[in-house]
Amino acid sequence: MKIVHVCICSRYNEKVVYQENLLSKYQHRLGHEVTVIASTYIGEDSNGGVVQTDCRLNVDDEGVKVVRLQPALANTRINEHLFLVRGLEKAIVDEQPDLLFVHNLGSFSYLAIPRVARRLPNMKVVFDNHGDRINSCHSFITKFLHGVLYRHILSPRFLKVSNLFYGVTPARCQFLHDVYGIDESKIRLLVMGVDDEHLHLDRKAEIRRSIRSQYGIADDEFLVVTGGRIDLKKRIHLLAEAINGSSEKKIRMLAFGSIANDVKERIEACRSERVNFIGWIDSSKAYDYFFAADLVVFPGRHSVLWEQAVASHVPCVFNRISGFEHVDIGGNCVFFEESTPDYYRQVIESLYTDKQRYAAMYAAADSPAADRMLYSRIAQQVLTDAFEK
Repeated sequence: MKIVHVCICSRYNEKVVYQENLLSKYQHRLGHEVTVIASTYIGEDSNGGVVQTDCRLNVDDEGVKVVRLQPALANTRINEHLFLVRGLEKAIVDEQPDLLFVHNLGSFSYLAIPRVARRLPNMKVVFDNHGDRINSCHSFITKFLHGVLYRHILSPRFLKVSNLFYGVTPARCQFLHDVYGIDESKIRLLVMGVDDEHLHLDRKAEIRRSIRSQYGIADDEFLVVTGGRIDLKKRIHLLAEAINGSSEKKIRMLAFGSIANDVKERIEACRSERVNFIGWIDSSKAYDYFFAADLVVFPGRHSVLWEQAVASHVPCVFNRISGFEHVDIGGNCVFFEESTPDYYRQVIESLYTDKQRYAAMYAAADSPAADRMLYSRIAQQVLTDAFEK
């Protein structure tokens, strides 16, 4: 089968491990011919400017073909919001896909897709959405773009060529319905997850011992692990204050990730024998640190690390955010209902002291349900859904 992913609404980079990279990787490993069509935008420099590539055609390390299209506007700042490229219709038709997977809905260049569908009537078309009311529709301009222009110009045209629209969280499924007007019968959840080959579940006990030994954490100590980009919205500084304030001396915390300037002073004040901030780690190593944990805790905004923690078969605590409860796979986690150090401390201490409750969480976390977060499964799910009778 020939599969084409259109990724012009993001800075597609072959070297990172985002959803679009991993879907194409595992669909290629399933034996399909896969092409990614993207813009020339690949990242951001130290000053916040857009980095572009001169490469127009490439085959990545997995054997996925990458076709780069030129931005339609010379002004990069404006084009970064409108995601306009030249030659999208021709690029798709040249590939002759059986399945077209369109990542995100917010580009007027996608007006080419109905024309492509008429030229390739046997092609299946799938859309996904990464937008929600937290990361989108937070200003007058974005509300106008999504709720007026995209809803009334793009969405009706997309509905003529596709019956399958994915949201990557329940909140993003709801966004498709509420903001774009997509009927709920056409919307499904496609979770984000983990790259199978970096999740060494068969070596979990060995990796746990190694990480704990590296940081001087005894096996009988109760280790809380968290991470990601550490800023005020992630509330990791409040979690650290909770651990430092606990009367249970065997509760310790390890946090990985770069520290933003807005929280640096508060993080420095939290460093102690019980709270260790280890800095940036390679994203593929996050699973190893989750294996070392007795509890993985995320007290702030959502990131894909939530799903990766679930895939690691470890009990978790997440901040309660409406539309993000899909990380509960049957009792593997609890949710923070408040956001104060005292409350965090009480929740964590209760899980440490109530051995029966913790054992039930661990059993749920270590169940086969966690494997739905594997990208080998997610990649196959798209094919099953797109071609179901």
